[in-house]
Amino acid sequence: MDIRVFMSLMRRNKLPFFRCLSLTALWAAALFSHAVYAQSSPIALPQGTVEGRLENGFHYLIMPNHMPASRVEVRLIMRAGSILETEQEKGCAHFLEHMAFQGTTHFPGRSLVESLEKLGMRYGQDINAFTGFDRTVYMFAVPVDKDKEAVMKHSLLIVRDWLQGMSIDSLKVENEKGVILEELRGYNLGDEFYPLKIGTGLFSRRMPLGSVDDIRRVTPRTLKNFYRKWYVPSLATLAIAGDVSPLELEQEIKTLFSGCKGNASVCIPFHPLQYDEGIHLSEVRDTLRNRSRLELMIPHACVVERTVNDAVRKEQERLLVKALTTRLNDRKQRCEVSDQWYLSDKNHFTLSVEGKSREELLSCVTTLAGELYCLAREGWQPEEWQDIKKDFCRKYDKTEDYSSRSSAMWCDDFTDYVISGDRYLTDETQRKQVAAALHETSQGRLQQLLEEWLAARQETLLAACSSHSGMGKPLTTEEIATAWDKGRQASCRPYQYVRPQKTTNEPHVHTPDSLSARHPFNPAYIADSKTYPRTGVRDVRLKNGIRLVLKPTLQSETGLLLTSFAPSGLASIPEKEYPFLEGAAGYMDMGGISGMTGDSLSEYLYRQEMSLTSVIENHWHGFIGMSPSSKAAEFFNLIYQKITAPQLNYEDFEEVRAELLAASGKETVLEKMLKRDSDRLLAARMSELMGETLATSCRQPGTEQLQRLNLDSIAAYYKTLYARPEGMTYVISGNFDANTLIRQFAAVFGRMPASTQKTTRPCTEAPRHEAKQHTALFRLPDTKLVEGFPCSHETQTLFDYLFFGHYRPGLKNTLVLKLMRDIIRNRLISILREQKSLVYSPYVSLKYEGLPRSIFYFDIHASADNDRMHELGAALKQLLERLRREEVDEEELQTLKRSFLIAKRETLNEEAASAWRTTLTELLKNGETPADFDDYEQHLASISPAVLREAFERYIDVEKYVLLYISKKLLEE
Repeated sequence: MDIRVFMSLMRRNKLPFFRCLSLTALWAAALFSHAVYAQSSPIALPQGTVEGRLENGFHYLIMPNHMPASRVEVRLIMRAGSILETEQEKGCAHFLEHMAFQGTTHFPGRSLVESLEKLGMRYGQDINAFTGFDRTVYMFAVPVDKDKEAVMKHSLLIVRDWLQGMSIDSLKVENEKGVILEELRGYNLGDEFYPLKIGTGLFSRRMPLGSVDDIRRVTPRTLKNFYRKWYVPSLATLAIAGDVSPLELEQEIKTLFSGCKGNASVCIPFHPLQYDEGIHLSEVRDTLRNRSRLELMIPHACVVERTVNDAVRKEQERLLVKALTTRLNDRKQRCEVSDQWYLSDKNHFTLSVEGKSREELLSCVTTLAGELYCLAREGWQPEEWQDIKKDFCRKYDKTEDYSSRSSAMWCDDFTDYVISGDRYLTDETQRKQVAAALHETSQGRLQQLLEEWLAARQETLLAACSSHSGMGKPLTTEEIATAWDKGRQASCRPYQYVRPQKTTNEPHVHTPDSLSARHPFNPAYIADSKTYPRTGVRDVRLKNGIRLVLKPTLQSETGLLLTSFAPSGLASIPEKEYPFLEGAAGYMDMGGISGMTGDSLSEYLYRQEMSLTSVIENHWHGFIGMSPSSKAAEFFNLIYQKITAPQLNYEDFEEVRAELLAASGKETVLEKMLKRDSDRLLAARMSELMGETLATSCRQPGTEQLQRLNLDSIAAYYKTLYARPEGMTYVISGNFDANTLIRQFAAVFGRMPASTQKTTRPCTEAPRHEAKQHTALFRLPDTKLVEGFPCSHETQTLFDYLFFGHYRPGLKNTLVLKLMRDIIRNRLISILREQKSLVYSPYVSLKYEGLPRSIFYFDIHASADNDRMHELGAALKQLLERLRREEVDEEELQTLKRSFLIAKRETLNEEAASAWRTTLTELLKNGETPADFDDYEQHLASISPAVLREAFERYIDVEKYVLLYISKKLLEE
């Protein structure tokens, strides 16, 4: 796994390395001698967790959890990463991670991955691993809706093989070198200041991926030695969360893992994150910036949250960051303050300032330092301190609800606990203890913490400067030191805290009669109503042509989510009128409704916990919003009023137009970035070629066009667009009573008169004039097209192969396209990655638009060595041509179908209101029906290998594609 993914999984304060202690002492004693807070009761593990350790040192954690249902997450956490490598072993920790999927004692070859895929899991998504400095974590999930006992025994055997049954031979090692080298070629740290932050110790010389030379030097013998030395039971933890019976599973673990051999008291050396003394500066010049940004980082000892007292200390540090931010904001000083764990035993207390000139930037440093030292000496004013603390502690006023927390998230928490000792508060009694301690915390305690952090500045200060051309010559450490010391020595500036005035009653926002009105329900409004038993979806059609599709869910909050849409959008605007109408949704949302201004409506929505936004897309228009279920009638009235009686905000409109006129003809920073960013250029070109971007939208309005902008004309267009009830569909999901909601909805929208212009077209079909106009403007490429974009990478080409066409909208055809996508991905992994080592992490995406254009395209995205692009192209065409000629294996197809069913079950559970709204909206926009979706399993089952082969032959033309690439080398045809 990419180190960036690894780092993203570790964004809490944690301490990833243990001192060399005996196993017993390791878990009983403090992890570090620098601990500054007295030990108290350990933070309790989540309720229901079973923890144990075998005589050989093997550690396990088992937690029952129902989110998602019928699924179990499994982690093998090895306290062995790249920091344990010798010079001769560099790259071995990560190399072993790869070898784990190339064969083990009981699962030769790819059979380990294939066995999990047969259960419905997906390699790279449900099956993965990552290597860091201090850990290697193997992870997978399994469904347990059937054959639960057998599935769990199978899962435990996989873990046991990873621990002591990896197959390492010369052929496999040499084959995997190509894959890892491809991974290295495409690797980017994503942080220009990483060399500054990583310090000068061993971490800077033990990057988990290793180097190209390191990988080329790896031998089976070196890997086996590293494996035998560090993959021992005492450094292993099995973490399991999900639909399990802990006590039964514990017995299976004891039976299977007690026989694992290895030293029960292995010593792991501790490696601190080390920096040289003094100020260390790194500067990157960015010509697109109009201000310079300077980040000052003070490394200091981090706190590991093992006990309640540790948690109190950690919360006090967070309180300090809030107190500093509050004072600086009140001083109107632009500065971002944070304190986050970075690596090993260090946090970075970070202060970020900006300035247009060198003088302004250094002046900000002086002012900032002065304020920090003043607060350390004198503290905060009494009322100021009381308000800051009260606001910070407010989060403890309500009980935390962990019922919706996923098993994967619990396993991530267990990983932190295993590697660093960090535990997170889940016990309500302990949360109250921490809250009580925070309420008793004095500002003197925060002054002491701030003094400690500032004292660490005397040892090391890291300065990362992103400068613009106005800075002139590079900044120097002497300038930073002078500016900082000037602030440290300065007298405190006068400050007087003014407590915000408290109001006994919030300002009353009048609810117009148009919103509070309760219209009588007339059953005659409803033309048809259906209920789909398998999904629980209700489909209601009103006589005026409006359609309501709703899905009641069971989440704890009683609220509803709404998306409405109807055919016709930006693509229907004539080219000459486009510059005057394309911003209609935003301009109309500036205003309110009849009897309520835009500002009053915003305040009303905030108080009622509602939201409503107008949306005009390329081919659709509608609304998106949310409301408490108890306010559904008012919410529906609001939408009705927004359609029939919108209030126009001329003042804000003129203000926006003036800003646009002032910027007219000037190149924006975003436009400058687009011109030099090859990734953005490629993405923009892809959208243009596949019709996702309208040709008219790429043209910026000129001064003359902006001067002619007219809000009344915009409003007339808006009303014409929204007033027609035929074709408008409302999708609503959430926790509500469906019968009540249907009556409320029909009572409001049933009053809307049908359009005088009759039509026979289906409500989800785009208007013919729009489809015809857009077709005239857009055509998919009719031949092969290859286009390149420049980059500075010497050896790597990043590419997107696009295969595209038209399809007949419908659920079965959509499922066929999705199965094709996953089959192509399987072939890319098995052939281009594992057999030929041409790519490391190929990705295949599918985008489709059922209505109005019936377009689809597959995007095959990866990176490869420049010199092997011709070979890659030939191999890709060959595997696609074979799929056109030969049927896929029935077993592979059943495996993919199983993964579809599991993904549907887990995504569309009975608490997932947002997922239901999104799925139903996309389904209807793509010309699919709730009836077909209710028969999802039957449609999926009807797709045979023969159907897929015919689809590959029909939809894929290996000689008609688009290849977009980013490379320093021009690709030859």
